[in-house]
Amino acid sequence: MKKLLIVEDEELLSQLYEDVLKKEYEVSLFHTGQQALVWLKTVKPDLAILDVKLPDISGLKLIKEIKTKYPDVPVIMVTAYDASRTGHENWLDKTLDYIVKPVVFEELKTKIKTVLDE
Repeated sequence: MKKLLIVEDEELLSQLYEDVLKKEYEVSLFHTGQQALVWLKTVKPDLAILDVKLPDISGLKLIKEIKTKYPDVPVIMVTAYDASRTGHENWLDKTLDYIVKPVVFEELKTKIKTVLDE
């Protein structure tokens, strides 16, 4: 089973991620970037799904940490703002894709399957 790293600080949204994805993937869900960094010391995910705004470190810093250790791990960012309208285009080259909240889970599942060649 493919491993997904999901870092999302919103409780309801993180629970939805888990409910929707746990039947098809091994979901490791964290609410802070620091929790995810500890996990990443021993586990390589097949895909990371990261919120841009986290309570402790930015999702952008988390991308850098993931790419330093596992450069081939694809990343999908989740943001409340369209990157093309916020000046965040600079992180797009480090990610595979992004999704604007509210998350449409069918869209997310399609992106995950495409990334993981399923």
